Amino acid sequence: MEKTLVFIKPEHVDIADIIFHELDELGSRVYTTKVENVPEDIIRRHYEPLRDKYYYGWLVNSLIGKTIVLAVYEGEDIIGKVLRKVGDKDPIISPHFTIRGRYSKDSLELAKKEERAPANVIHRSDSIAEAVREINVWKAYLGLEI
Repeated sequence: MEKTLVFIKPEHVDIADIIFHELDELGSRVYTTKVENVPEDIIRRHYEPLRDKYYYGWLVNSLIGKTIVLAVYEGEDIIGKVLRKVGDKDPIISPHFTIRGRYSKDSLELAKKEERAPANVIHRSDSIAEAVREINVWKAYLGLEI
């Protein structure tokens, strides 16, 4: 059974239940937890594959010490289903039926201009390999075996 990791970013934690309700239609949510005061070492490990990107520091700094709501889903093609439901990384071009299109009006262009991470609501794993790696990064919070 395929698993994926998602987390609701700090600026949208107050609507996490609404977002998870939408995702619950796609597969089984096997774990959910609120992580307050996100540790720097965990978030750096989580975004390690992006360390060479110009926005890596902005992304990491936007989460250190903040609150997120973390969840793991499982199901057939759950990664693909979540990717389609979440929408594009750039909220401004995400269709309104996607989570990012509905809950954020930010854009990658504006975020880059303002030298900050975009307010794009949610993180989701991109692939099976990334899901396994990300779940391992957060395993102390999840209490799960992959």
